Amino acid sequence: MSGNARWTLDGSTVYHAMECTISLTRETKQRATKDTDGREVAKGVKSFSLSISSLATYGGDGTSSSDLRALFKLYNDDTDTKIPLEFVPDEADADWKLIGEGVITSLEGGFTNEEDGTSSMTIEGGAMIDEDVIV
Repeated sequence: MSGNARWTLDGSTVYHAMECTISLTRETKQRATKDTDGREVAKGVKSFSLSISSLATYGGDGTSSSDLRALFKLYNDDTDTKIPLEFVPDEADADWKLIGEGVITSLEGGFTNEEDGTSSMTIEGGAMIDEDVIV
């Protein structure tokens, strides 16, 4: 694979993304009975966390790409609606993507004099994330 990862939130790509990370986790249930030698582990609840860093000073078009202002609007939405998301691991030759829904739990901006401002965001999802084919 070559190329870069890309996050899409609420139908818009995160503009000028620099770094994307996804963490998939699963809780486990432990059992010990009189008939086990040691412990047994069973599958439990899945969750995921994703983070992204991007340039904050360049505006997206508001329709197909999101800048810091659009990300703030998604963060500031207090309804129960979760944000649909997509993670494409490689824009150059990807034929699959991860899809799910989550909530922005952190949004940060860093603005240093005479440098490009950056934004960082974390999204968490308790529901399952799934794989989909790119058509």
